[in-house]
Amino acid sequence: MLNLICRIFAVAFIGLMFGCNQMTQYSLTEQSINNYLDTHAQNVSRSFNLSGLVNADLKLNNLSAKIGQDQPNKITLTGNAIFAISSLLGNQDANLQLTINARPDFDPVKGAIYLRDLELGDYDLTTSQGNVKNVKTFIPLLNKALQVYFNDQPVYVLNPANGTLEATAQKLAKDIEVQKGKLVFSFIK
Repeated sequence: MLNLICRIFAVAFIGLMFGCNQMTQYSLTEQSINNYLDTHAQNVSRSFNLSGLVNADLKLNNLSAKIGQDQPNKITLTGNAIFAISSLLGNQDANLQLTINARPDFDPVKGAIYLRDLELGDYDLTTSQGNVKNVKTFIPLLNKALQVYFNDQPVYVLNPANGTLEATAQKLAKDIEVQKGKLVFSFIK
């Protein structure tokens, strides 16, 4: 009889521990971020003035995120970019398949996740004019445009309409942790 009571107590204690864990954190999956990118970041066009001498237009589409899988503590975005620059030296445009690695940063005031410390990991570049005139200049300008773009374009914004835990994360979360395949918002430190 005592053995049965100990087992019931152990099962209840384990259930309580797992149940409390769900109330102290919220996990945001890759799929949720990819769904957000499909509806909020596809075919968004932005124009920039880079370094005062170059104007650039950037359009991203077919974005897909992988969290903590290729690099620890990073989100890897893959997708297409249409990038055009105009300067005193002429105009250049390119269509790119690219891979971006960046650190996710949570803004608790806006409830939004931004990408910081962005690095252009890989790219496949084609142009309508043949070869890019000066790749050594073109790629750093693309990297700068991507940094400016993701500096104020979130990859996800928490929405209370998505459920109680996401609403709680929007109100109480102060930071995020990157785990393989998900971002974890802790409500308590």
